[in-house]
Amino acid sequence: MKPQDGFSETIGKSLGLYAVHPIDYQDDQICIEYNFLEATESFRYGLEPVSLAIHGTSDVLGLIERMPGLWDGPISVGVFLDSDSLMVLEYLRNLHKCDRDFNRKVTIHFAYRKSIFQKGCRPVDVPMTNLTCREFMANRKSWRIPSSFLLYPYSMMRNVARRGAKSDLHFVIDADMVPSIGVARDIMPVANALLDGKRKVVLLIRRFETRKGADVPRTVADLKMSMRAKRTFEFHYQFHPNLHLIKNLPYWFTKSRSSDNVSAWEIEPRMPHWEPQPILHRNDLYAPDYVPSRVKDMVSLAFKLCRAGYSFHLASYAFTVHEGVKTSNSLFNVAVATHQQLHAKHRAHKRFADEIRTLYPDTVDKCGNFEI
Repeated sequence: MKPQDGFSETIGKSLGLYAVHPIDYQDDQICIEYNFLEATESFRYGLEPVSLAIHGTSDVLGLIERMPGLWDGPISVGVFLDSDSLMVLEYLRNLHKCDRDFNRKVTIHFAYRKSIFQKGCRPVDVPMTNLTCREFMANRKSWRIPSSFLLYPYSMMRNVARRGAKSDLHFVIDADMVPSIGVARDIMPVANALLDGKRKVVLLIRRFETRKGADVPRTVADLKMSMRAKRTFEFHYQFHPNLHLIKNLPYWFTKSRSSDNVSAWEIEPRMPHWEPQPILHRNDLYAPDYVPSRVKDMVSLAFKLCRAGYSFHLASYAFTVHEGVKTSNSLFNVAVATHQQLHAKHRAHKRFADEIRTLYPDTVDKCGNFEI
């Protein structure tokens, strides 16, 4: 048994030693372990499946747990840990063992920040529990471990979920979005046709938000009715409409209601500050890991894709919905954004601007200039 140091030693003492998994790290600060838990089904039905790529901390365990019931395909999850959320690994192992859908669909990766004196990344080992599945499933809510930290690397964890995905096609969304019914399979033909890892193409999925307490629409017909009743709206239409806007919603409804088969057409990107919801190929560009959390971390990916010469195509029929209408920033979001702007914004902006200018000097007229 090899000695462990720093954060890994803390985990080892808390959870014991069990198994060895591959380790990677970012910028000598973060340790990443891929495939801590692996899905048992491939979901390959003659086409490459679309993996849902989501991320979070132990605070969003409930959202992660519900995803297998909402997505009939592979799910890749990047979980960020701190010293107060170590037991989440044991919880997830039990869930993976005891929940059939979770076992079939979900692959878990995790990351943590190295301690000051930790020189390298060591394998993290998690013991098998003595709980029976009946005991665990009966008490599963009480086993969730709250997370104490406010800051974690959102952009990097999205990339972890993508890099660890079991398929080559990645639908990058937040864990609190609800996909429309059947979208995992419905989107496969058009995603396979457009995204081959060679052409510079991005497939976009529309997103909406529904008032708290209202039924979340999951079909095009229900979405249309809910919007007419003023219960569902385009995503963040009150808070920041231009950041998420995709024009021509009536045309999208016409195309979506005319056929159950998903189609796609090219649209004009709304650069430089635009945050669409993308499906990408594994070979396509990744967001910069170092962009501060809550400071245009997803916007930077769309801008990078534009400057690299990608075209953006919008899918019909498929969509996602957020439960709750955002009208203002929460105190949490304000605190995180303020901290990041004070301590990380300018350094990250200079690095990103220099990279974009060096790599893609000829597309500034098309995409504009970006500011974090």
